Amino acid sequence: TRRRRLLGPRDYGRVMTLEEFEACGERPGYVAELIDGVVHVSPSGKPYHHNWQSAIGFALTEFSRGHPSVFNHVTFDNDVVIPGRPAASRPRPDIAAYRDFRLKESFRRGADWAEFCPVLVVEIISRRRARKDTTRNRQLYWFAGGIAEYWIIDTRPDPAKPALIALARTAGRPEWEERRIGFGEAYRAPSFEGLSINLKDLARGN
Repeated sequence: TRRRRLLGPRDYGRVMTLEEFEACGERPGYVAELIDGVVHVSPSGKPYHHNWQSAIGFALTEFSRGHPSVFNHVTFDNDVVIPGRPAASRPRPDIAAYRDFRLKESFRRGADWAEFCPVLVVEIISRRRARKDTTRNRQLYWFAGGIAEYWIIDTRPDPAKPALIALARTAGRPEWEERRIGFGEAYRAPSFEGLSINLKDLARGN
């Protein structure tokens, strides 16, 4: 039996088809993505990364229960399919929220992430893994036209007191409209009626 390839740092830059990539796994401690048909590998997040992922994901899930017309599904493990790229591109956000996620169809054996596009994606960045989210993914998520907002949780100054960089798609603008919200400030998302988030409040809840 052929052993399944586990992708790690040595595979960074390897050219693969989507089929080849999906047949692989990941080495412990690493996350692999396929961008323009090339493997990108980054280290897994530190404990504080997962703390913020859980806190924000839980808050969005709670919000979705009371506002199903805004979000009807929140997930931590998904691909975002980017159209119009030279080759297959599937970044994996830390959190994604969907408005029209068809749960029944997602159980179909042949279901693929290409059938679903989130309206919100969230990435938690640190000093060692910031560039892909502030530069590369900023562009990629723009090309996925269904994404209304992209949030970057910036832990670089202080993992316990991150800032929120909110990028919103605005009619008539050729790029994201950016706002930086300090720790302890409330952000009212213009794209999602009723949604307000304050990272300091979420930290208290942990």
